[in-house]
Amino acid sequence: MDGVTRIGVSLEPELLKEFDESISKKGYVSRSEAIRDLVRDSLAENQWKNDDEWMVGTVVMVYDHTINSLGDRLTNAQHAHGHMVKTSVHIHLDHDKCMEILICEGKLKDLKAFSDEITSIKGVLRGRLTMTAPSSGNIHHIGHRH
Repeated sequence: MDGVTRIGVSLEPELLKEFDESISKKGYVSRSEAIRDLVRDSLAENQWKNDDEWMVGTVVMVYDHTINSLGDRLTNAQHAHGHMVKTSVHIHLDHDKCMEILICEGKLKDLKAFSDEITSIKGVLRGRLTMTAPSSGNIHHIGHRH
């Protein structure tokens, strides 16, 4: 393998057994693939510590659309942060519940504040922010260039 460095990892037998079972259930064909993903996830989480880091991510929420004016409050919050919200997907889960996925970009601190604001609205049953930093180098943000 060109451009790959091999390393050794020591694990207790029980931990290795649990790891192998876990990665098998997830469909990994090798330990190396799973370890690479774990390292990438760990590095991505470190980027969440710099509030001024430019991030791209999603806010996923499940809410009860029957709650009075909830749809208007969610729409107003999205419009107030329109510079961050690039697109959304709306799914009807059942008669009362909807899922909305917002694809956003901006500084980490702004995305956290927006996610906290929108997921704390009464009637939002669950909400989660997931982010990653775009590729390093000359970053081209979604929808426009800097």
